[in-house]
Amino acid sequence: MRTALAAAALIALLHGASAVAAEPAWQARVTQADGWAAWNVPMVTDAGSPCCYWNDHGRAGVCDLDGRNHGFSTTDEPRKPIDGTLTVYAHAAHGHIDDVRAYGADCPVRSAGEIRRIEGVESAQSLALLSGWIDGPDGTRDDLALAAIAYHADDAATRLLAARAEPSHSRKDREDALFWLGQARGADGAAIVERYATTDGDPKLREHAIFALSQSHADDPYARIHAIAQSDRDTGVRSQALFWMSQMKDPRAAKDITAALTSESSDSVREQAVFALSQLGGDVGDDALIALLRGNYPRDVKKQALFWLGESGSPRAMQFFDEALTKSK
Repeated sequence: MRTALAAAALIALLHGASAVAAEPAWQARVTQADGWAAWNVPMVTDAGSPCCYWNDHGRAGVCDLDGRNHGFSTTDEPRKPIDGTLTVYAHAAHGHIDDVRAYGADCPVRSAGEIRRIEGVESAQSLALLSGWIDGPDGTRDDLALAAIAYHADDAATRLLAARAEPSHSRKDREDALFWLGQARGADGAAIVERYATTDGDPKLREHAIFALSQSHADDPYARIHAIAQSDRDTGVRSQALFWMSQMKDPRAAKDITAALTSESSDSVREQAVFALSQLGGDVGDDALIALLRGNYPRDVKKQALFWLGESGSPRAMQFFDEALTKSK
């Protein structure tokens, strides 16, 4: 009964006093029998479709609800057509929920037992159940519940995640919330993540917020991270910003990271910048390192570039070394 009342209170908080209250029957339908229950709600757009993808081409495998691997991933390059529906799964045992998952409705799912389907569930009710479960005594898999919340189309999902990112929560809770705000909540989520990435007093949290921002598909997260790399007062944060710039497959990265080698005052950040160039991949990364070796850069920068070019072992790198050895003869 306490769980049902908490869910009702949360719905009222999120949607105002006129919202439809969570009736005890809603909780009872989920927990009335042991096993998996499932319901559908509208899914957020432009965040990919959560499923158990098993190759680089984004081909979906089957998500095993009974398996030990509880993870999932999304694919959006190219973005697969989806029907805009999220299926939330909750496992009940002895009258209590002990596990939750969420996948795109078109994602293949299996379980040894029957999956009971519950119709007519509203997003507000679904969010109330998930949020109440996270904060309740049975919420042992917070990360998956947060993912389920993040993929609801309801704007209240953004507010729930934003509340968990506040300093009153543990760092892990905050980091998890920031990740899903960046991953799935569009421009509103990215704006919240950027605020923490630029203003939070904890440098480690700012570093994680940069990672979360790099996962966003909204507006231009690369430009925001580049600005942090130029302005944050902490060397570790600037270093992480340069690294995530190298991971975003943005054509501006090679030029911008190279420019940091002349504007940056910290030796450790310059070292990270060279490493970031090595992470650009393919000829882009090799060419950026070769440009350092041929350019007017400090000796320590060239030593690091030489090391990472050797680590590459690519045909482009070997060609450079052959040419350099030939000229030295």
